[in-house]
Amino acid sequence: MLETMERLVALDRERALLVHIGAILGWDQETYMPENAIEERAEQLAMIEGLAHEKAVRPEIGELLASAEARTDLDEAAKAYLKVARREFNKETKLPSRLVTEMAKQTSLSQAAWIQARKNDDFSAFAPHLSTMIDLNLEMASALDPDSPAYDVLLDLYEIGSDQCGTAAVFATMKADLLRILGKITASAQVDDSFLSRKVSPADQKAMNEYLLDALGFDRKRGRLDVTAHPFTTTLGRQDIRITTRYLEDYFPSSIFSTIHEAGHAFYEMGINPYPDYQGTRLAEAVSMGIHESQSRLLENIVGRSFSFWSCHYPTIKELAKGSLDGVDLEAFVKAINKVEPSLIRVEADEVTYGLHIIARFELESALISRTLAVKDLPEAWNAKMKELLGLEVPDNARGCLQDIHWSMGAFGYFPSYALGNLYAAQFWDSLKEALPEAEQGMEAGEIAPILGWLERNIHELGATYLPHELVWRVSGKPLDPSHFATYLEEKYRRIYGW
Repeated sequence: MLETMERLVALDRERALLVHIGAILGWDQETYMPENAIEERAEQLAMIEGLAHEKAVRPEIGELLASAEARTDLDEAAKAYLKVARREFNKETKLPSRLVTEMAKQTSLSQAAWIQARKNDDFSAFAPHLSTMIDLNLEMASALDPDSPAYDVLLDLYEIGSDQCGTAAVFATMKADLLRILGKITASAQVDDSFLSRKVSPADQKAMNEYLLDALGFDRKRGRLDVTAHPFTTTLGRQDIRITTRYLEDYFPSSIFSTIHEAGHAFYEMGINPYPDYQGTRLAEAVSMGIHESQSRLLENIVGRSFSFWSCHYPTIKELAKGSLDGVDLEAFVKAINKVEPSLIRVEADEVTYGLHIIARFELESALISRTLAVKDLPEAWNAKMKELLGLEVPDNARGCLQDIHWSMGAFGYFPSYALGNLYAAQFWDSLKEALPEAEQGMEAGEIAPILGWLERNIHELGATYLPHELVWRVSGKPLDPSHFATYLEEKYRRIYGW
């Protein structure tokens, strides 16, 4: 490796170490930190974020980038790294250090306030923090690109190249498909899922999760599972990927599917390895949240809710349920975990109505960022949107606009990545089946390694080498096409509902 590139990589790795230290503090805040420690934790996170930002914007990096970019003898690995490093350096240098540290501090305080507000169903207690996070996001968007609409700038942070107009167009097609399929399901006899509300203790749910992680091949030497209010995955180091879940005694599927979902994120992180010389750099990070979500949604839904998967694993889960699944056969169980019915909570939503939840959040958060929706009016607007898209009355804010952690984190522009993840996942799955025609049959025998191996080779290990649209072309030979997702849903639910 050229001396210039070696120095760039060394500086980038210093930044990454600080980012991982910050991730440790954030993970601890969500899992084990005592409640009263929040004030100093916010200061700790702000300091670490500030130090990481200082590392990322050193003038030396700009000089090294310019020197390296002027060369004509770079290999493909160096070119890929420079593309990512330049993009991120340009972004980081536009952000004032004061803003970076203030966002880190306020995010920590906001998340803590959100947890209490949701617990107490008290939107007024969270509203000031939400206003602060909106203000900071607007300031950040202005610093990054003062000539573009703020929400476009924020969307681009999570899905490079996306904007509100393009996302709305994709969502319009998806919405029409979802409503058409939902109409067919509504006209069919509903499946019975009443037995899923039978109580299963947290200890027994934990045993289920441990079994499923082993069945999926989750590497315990590189990751672990913990419990938190809102399941998430975080990378604390190249060999340290943490996932979390939650336990609801009267609805155990919440735990097992959040665990499978987060495992999908973890497998992506564990598999990133574009070029050995660039481990620990920006090139060895996920390319976008949409691609990240495609891996979690694919594992949770396309694999984890399939007849093929459960034909192998249901007997063990039934045994671990200790009587709660007595009298329930495989067919009934798989139909139940795929039941389609509009519901209030996004993370518990089925595959058909989930996209409508995301469209609602996309429309609401874009209105908040454009200031056409005031924070004080969010609960009313949320309730109206749930009625419009899902036909539901929202009984309280805890099950309404306070249910998600994202806005408390200042993650405006993140929600669309979930729906894009579904679209990417279905398109990737079709390509996988062409390459591995026996994949579903293999799952019936408990063989998941071929599927994960294909995903690792074609998506995970590439890291940030290709932009999202480039990766989709590389994997499937065409641009993102929502019809793959619509076809997947049609075929799946035709079998379940028998239309």
